[in-house]
Amino acid sequence: MKQILKGIILMLMCWAATPTQAQDFSSIKNPQDWVTAKNYYLTYVLLQDTTALYEYFSSDRRLTNLLDARHNRLLESEKCTDLACLMKAFMWKNEEIEYLSATFSKLVLSHSVQREHLKKHLFAYPRYGNIGNLSLSAYIEKALRQDFHAMNYAIRVYGGGEKPNYPTIDSIAFNTNDPHYLSLLKEVRVDVLSDIQKPEQAFQETLLCAIRLLEINERWDAAQLEPLRLGENKAALDAIATTDFSRYPYSLLLTLGAGPEVYGQPVSPGGMLRSRTAARSYFAGLAPFIVVSGGRVHPYKTLYIEAQQMKKYLMEVCQVPEHAILIDPYARHTTTNLRNTARILLSYGFPTDQYAIVNSSSTHIDAVENMAARCIRELGYLPYELGNRVSDVIIEFKPREESFTIDPDEPLDP
Repeated sequence: MKQILKGIILMLMCWAATPTQAQDFSSIKNPQDWVTAKNYYLTYVLLQDTTALYEYFSSDRRLTNLLDARHNRLLESEKCTDLACLMKAFMWKNEEIEYLSATFSKLVLSHSVQREHLKKHLFAYPRYGNIGNLSLSAYIEKALRQDFHAMNYAIRVYGGGEKPNYPTIDSIAFNTNDPHYLSLLKEVRVDVLSDIQKPEQAFQETLLCAIRLLEINERWDAAQLEPLRLGENKAALDAIATTDFSRYPYSLLLTLGAGPEVYGQPVSPGGMLRSRTAARSYFAGLAPFIVVSGGRVHPYKTLYIEAQQMKKYLMEVCQVPEHAILIDPYARHTTTNLRNTARILLSYGFPTDQYAIVNSSSTHIDAVENMAARCIRELGYLPYELGNRVSDVIIEFKPREESFTIDPDEPLDP
């Protein structure tokens, strides 16, 4: 149990010491871990010390029985003859989620010194939303509960064919009524079981099912181009450290994408025009950096990452230097264009007291100006603070720390 506490404490120190540290995923080495860490962060960190984790499991008879039952459910699913049966085998049950989450919160409550240490660090960095009046143990319980339900959500959408929030761009890649599809899911089952060598590893089964279903749907978008800090964003990240931001009215210019509607088109006409507006603003000295934001979104299952293609356009056509361009290759909507750029502003070393600006078409900026209700509805919070409307096509904004909150029902860009 002490080892588990130590692991959680170290995890939360990595989370919470500063926003920059909290966004540092430099220890992650492969795409599967990127997808896991971004979607189910607390679960990911707990699994970094499985020896201690499994020791705790073995000390709790009810938990041992729960994991045995969960494992047997997956073993017995070999006999499943329909989709619903396999989905039940892949997912956590609600009562399992409640007991697992409550168990870890009790662990924290039982150690006063470690509890205070956790409070100091966890409360400083709310990756799982505003803490509000929640106790530390309740917040950890909330985080684990969110992870487990988020795994189930990914399985329902990318295994069971449930409609995601935006079906036209994010839906399952398979016909769930095709008789061959059940055979594919049973191959997923075999693959997951091949990674389970000990009974206590049943803790990982739902996670592995979710990750594998995202993979066969070609939906590991949350991992694409990572690590950004060492790749696409390295030149700009290095430049940020030596930039005198006082020389500029704004710290950064976010350029919203305009996803292509024609398959095989790297940059849409709207994307070209918005990139040109951004380049003019950059060369006029409004801001020292441009963020282009947009994932692999339009049209459905496109091969192109919009932000990456807009960066290429800015460099090759508009002659903006690479050290002035940052990309957000994940955002799938205007809400997350702003949210993800807020994350960049908070974690890449930008001044926190200076406004950034966002540019797009005039109608798009109209939408940004009136987007608060949509953010609350879709994200659960407002990730930015708006300033003045500078022109028809530009508006000011500042990031809010809430922007780091994981979105549990958007596994492609959590």
